[in-house]
Amino acid sequence: MPTQVSDSAIRILAGREEEKLLSTFFVLYKNARIVEGNNPTFQSQLSGFFSLLTSLSKEVGDISLKACGGRYFINEKLVRFDDKGLSGAARIIEEWTSLGLGGVQFAERISEEDVKQFVLFMSKVKPNSENLDSLSDHLQKHQLSGIKLLSVKEVEAERPEIPAEVRQRFRVAARTTFFKAMVVVEEVMVNTLLERDVNISKTKRVVHSLIDHITRDESSLIELSAIKDHDDYTYAHSTNVCVYALTLGIRLGLDRARLSQLGFAALFHDVGKVKLPADLIKKPEAYDENDWIQMQLHPILGAKTILRNMKHDSHSARAARAAFEHHINADLTGYPMLRDKSRATNLFSQVISIVDTFDALSSGRVYIKKAISPDKVLAKMHYQMNQKFDPFLLKIFNNIIGIYPPGSLVFLTTDEIALVLTNNDVEKDCPCVKIVGNRDGLLKDAAWADLSQPGEKHRKIVRLVDPSRYGLDAKDFILDS
Repeated sequence: MPTQVSDSAIRILAGREEEKLLSTFFVLYKNARIVEGNNPTFQSQLSGFFSLLTSLSKEVGDISLKACGGRYFINEKLVRFDDKGLSGAARIIEEWTSLGLGGVQFAERISEEDVKQFVLFMSKVKPNSENLDSLSDHLQKHQLSGIKLLSVKEVEAERPEIPAEVRQRFRVAARTTFFKAMVVVEEVMVNTLLERDVNISKTKRVVHSLIDHITRDESSLIELSAIKDHDDYTYAHSTNVCVYALTLGIRLGLDRARLSQLGFAALFHDVGKVKLPADLIKKPEAYDENDWIQMQLHPILGAKTILRNMKHDSHSARAARAAFEHHINADLTGYPMLRDKSRATNLFSQVISIVDTFDALSSGRVYIKKAISPDKVLAKMHYQMNQKFDPFLLKIFNNIIGIYPPGSLVFLTTDEIALVLTNNDVEKDCPCVKIVGNRDGLLKDAAWADLSQPGEKHRKIVRLVDPSRYGLDAKDFILDS
């Protein structure tokens, strides 16, 4: 697959004008709920949105704003958009979905007054009192003919398929961001080992890059997290935990400030291990009792290290607490042992506990010496969840990993082997895959297939594949451009 992206593929990605239009729309919509239509701020926001709308309409005609499968589109263009930010879009779309509404289309020659009346009306609608038909009747009754409501089914049926070239562009960008995060973790670990100050600003920038990428395309980073045999396991593990934690945080609807703190804490949850003997961390055999006594010191060492080597702010404070608590279970067992068992652990610690356990067990390093497949890890965690994990958070994480996690190999009914690239939120057993082999052996040129598309219905996933059983290394396919 070539790394160059054609002009036609790039055009499916929206530009800054579309990004600004979408953001402005949701800010206007949200503020219409708390102010009157004659409010000066609302009027200013309305004029700004209408100006953007008419400017873009001159180029493309009618404008459709659509949400589908966690992605946002202006007409057929995919918009890079953080729906957990100030716009409050995620909550609005959740309400729209309950109404059966998947988007809205503005006619090319719509008036500003019609836009105003539409936004004021829609912002006051309660999901349990209306449906798509009653909303459409209202628009017709008030002669708002320049606005058309798009149903969820209609939007999903017309969902633009993201070309393989664009998906590949996402994957290349994810790789750059992922390995940059690993480098930062290594720098921090080395600096703390040598008792040097840590560059917090640099770390925050990397975390924000991860947030931006996950917001746009979470699967390509989760795919990289499936690589478990890095030479520098500690750095890769910390980066994996950060990716998983941020993805879970985004699903929880945390704002950008909280996501930044969560990502920072996740990157350094294991920083205390640099204070332990290197031969303990890399010990190939199972731990004996003395080994476990030493290993169980790393949460306390981590909290002390963060507070000693990092500038004190909200990021380092939350990181220190997460480092201390991430091996304390939901029932407050685990380690370090707590004298006061009346206070629950922090949300960040609970998130990190789940994703740290998943990555550690599926990697087969440190705590256990044999990797467990992702599906069996999740089954094991669900069995333990009442004691060890928050059931609600674990359920959300299970949805992120999916039936067939990105980065895993699967066997198809067509006797083909494929790499799972992207989960499908609607049809969970029909992800987007990269076909890498068939009954004749590995393919010279891999083929991409979205198993949810009508033309791919002859391909079904039979089972997950253990790469080692076939002498394969999933990393080779994941890192293949």
